[in-house]
Amino acid sequence: MEKLKIAFSFIKIKLNKIGNIFLKATTGYAVGSFAIIQVSSIVSDNISMAEAFGLTKESFMQYLFVSLIIIFPIFLIVTYILRSKSVDKEIMSTLDNNLSKIEDYRPKIAVIPFENLNQDKDQQFLVDGIAEDLLMELSMVKELSVATRKTCFDFKNKDYTSKEFKDEYGFDYIVTGSIRASDNKLRILIELSDMTDDRVIWTNKFDSASSDIFEIQDEIVTKIVTCLVGEIEISSLKRAHRKPTDNMTSYEYTLKGRALNQQFEKNANAEAIKMLDAAIEADTTNPLPYSWKACTIGQSMALGFREDNDETMADFLSALSKANELNDNDWNALRIIAEAHLTLDDFQQAMVYANKAYNANPNHPYVLWIYGRVLIRYNHVDDGIKVLEHLFKIEPMALADVNTDRVVKELFVAYYLYGNYKKCNELFNQIYEHDFREWLIYIDIKSKENIDYLKDVWYKSGLDRFKDLNNKKEVSLFHFNNKKLNSSLLSLSNNLLS
Repeated sequence: MEKLKIAFSFIKIKLNKIGNIFLKATTGYAVGSFAIIQVSSIVSDNISMAEAFGLTKESFMQYLFVSLIIIFPIFLIVTYILRSKSVDKEIMSTLDNNLSKIEDYRPKIAVIPFENLNQDKDQQFLVDGIAEDLLMELSMVKELSVATRKTCFDFKNKDYTSKEFKDEYGFDYIVTGSIRASDNKLRILIELSDMTDDRVIWTNKFDSASSDIFEIQDEIVTKIVTCLVGEIEISSLKRAHRKPTDNMTSYEYTLKGRALNQQFEKNANAEAIKMLDAAIEADTTNPLPYSWKACTIGQSMALGFREDNDETMADFLSALSKANELNDNDWNALRIIAEAHLTLDDFQQAMVYANKAYNANPNHPYVLWIYGRVLIRYNHVDDGIKVLEHLFKIEPMALADVNTDRVVKELFVAYYLYGNYKKCNELFNQIYEHDFREWLIYIDIKSKENIDYLKDVWYKSGLDRFKDLNNKKEVSLFHFNNKKLNSSLLSLSNNLLS
């Protein structure tokens, strides 16, 4: 039963994408067919169909109608095939533009956690959640470089001068504020400050119902972007595509679940699921709790909080497919779907969804993490390195504080695939604890460089640690898009561990 649920959930994700293609194709075909029928009707009124085709007008129109019906499924199949073949071209058309923005200078901004002016400290989750949402909204703007959540929330309850913000962190601007919430009312005071001369360049006070929070966020983000980069058209600010819910209960439970998710702790993870389920129950059409639930379940499997079995995977994919169904441009759902395709070695679809996630949110470390790794496996290793180097610069500890080596390990793999063994040597020595992948790759590097490693501590300790591993399974988990390399590494591991 669980395997059927897994298959069904993944099929739903696939069908959502296919459905969008077919819907557009069907609309085009219907318009075209109607035009053909209209033109044929006019022509048949002005010429003799019996002389031209040996048919009466009625028979000709019947044959035409039947032919259009028969051709329709063939048209859909051909459209889907051509659409699939054009995927790579579409990805590459946006890739250069995407990656150029990583190296271009963009105003760097941070959102400092807002001050909680409420007597009720239980409202802290709402205050932090609104600030984080504002940070998330700004991170969707390609024209800005936005500090990560981890960086911003490290400033909580700490005092920093504008000089420290500018010199130590490179911030051009910071957003600060305070929030008071009572009786379903919100009072938000917000300031945008220029760190160059410690000057407030915009400030405003909002008094409104809590249900208006999304409109307030829109106004704040629009004003900030206008101040920093001028009057520009920013598609990501079109709230119609991303307003999650009108239900404040669902919104508040989502904020609680998201905050618990980001503690990366077993009990908090379990409690996050409860909060997100409550958010879903309050509003089943809100896509955010579904995507954060999928994220939380994925976290529980990755960190060993929950057994990675069919039941867990079914819950994960069910939440993920629903999030994608409700909002097919949700960056969180898109990057998780990309992860799922990468796990299945479906590199093209992994690239499709990673690219869409990046276009939706180019500043988020979760998105940069999957984008860089997929680029590497999509045979754009140099571009993947560029993304991962950028990620390491803005947040060395991607995804969770529990693994400080995560980005360094991926860069080690990337430079190995790029053939830069000198850089690999540097990175290998920076890794605190080497997994089987790094151990095996480093042996391959040493072998190619004709350097003796048999007496090295890292080699001997690895032999002891990995002697009982299922090396065939482990090599498959590298997810390298190169059969020859996979075979070579598997052969090497067989020789080492036999």
